[in-house]
Amino acid sequence: MSTNGHDWKLFKPRLSIFKKLPYPVFMKAKDLPPRGKVIGHKHDWDQLIYAVSGLLEVNSIKGDHLIPSGQAIWIPANQLHSIATINGAKLRSVHLQKGLINQLDKDITVLKVDSLTRELISKASHFPFSETTNSSFTKQQTRLLNVLVDEITQLEQVPLCLPLSNDPLLLPILIWQQKTPDSNKTLQMWSQELGASTKTIARRFDSKLGISFTKWREQLRLHKAIQWLSENRSVTDVALSLGYDSLPAFIQMFKRQTGTTPGKFVNIK
Repeated sequence: MSTNGHDWKLFKPRLSIFKKLPYPVFMKAKDLPPRGKVIGHKHDWDQLIYAVSGLLEVNSIKGDHLIPSGQAIWIPANQLHSIATINGAKLRSVHLQKGLINQLDKDITVLKVDSLTRELISKASHFPFSETTNSSFTKQQTRLLNVLVDEITQLEQVPLCLPLSNDPLLLPILIWQQKTPDSNKTLQMWSQELGASTKTIARRFDSKLGISFTKWREQLRLHKAIQWLSENRSVTDVALSLGYDSLPAFIQMFKRQTGTTPGKFVNIK
């Protein structure tokens, strides 16, 4: 989803008042309206953003990340990012003192949230966190927060990142494919258009994006599919709009990437 345009509702990060967290774990609930965006920011602590409902997109210098309902994103400390939603979303943020969790990736990563972690987040979001004073927690609440931290370390990654680059050779390809995701232009066609060999373009994809041209285009189509499915477009309509010749081919790609069919994906809770 593009966050360009004058009709976005822009929000500042609510914890920008802090230089450091008042607690090792600090939770915050937030609802973003349709076309709502938390402007670019970074902070000196780690963060897990869980999408209770809606579809979120987190943008960073390395790419775009989609967080469907029922999943979460891990944002390590000091990484510049923004958060946006087209149709509105409810989210819960778990802010964690830097270094409290070392087992997760050092880059922004989408995570699959299991039922136990989901319930822990739901319950802990009602604890008496205060932005101005240090509230005290009961022993039971403290134990639950410790269990939540342990469970977060066990969450599995989901391949929902679309890597991006401003590399001058790749940029025309990336822009074209994002505007026309159904395009099947080959590297040979791009080679003739850009005046670079297919091997040079292929190597640039590997070095700048860490992924082949074919895999990148598939990842782009997965992103578009999730966005359009979240807008209640039919599976058949999405498949045809993405240039797939057959519905089974699209479903196979989607299931290989996400572990479930497109029809079930947006209803995962």
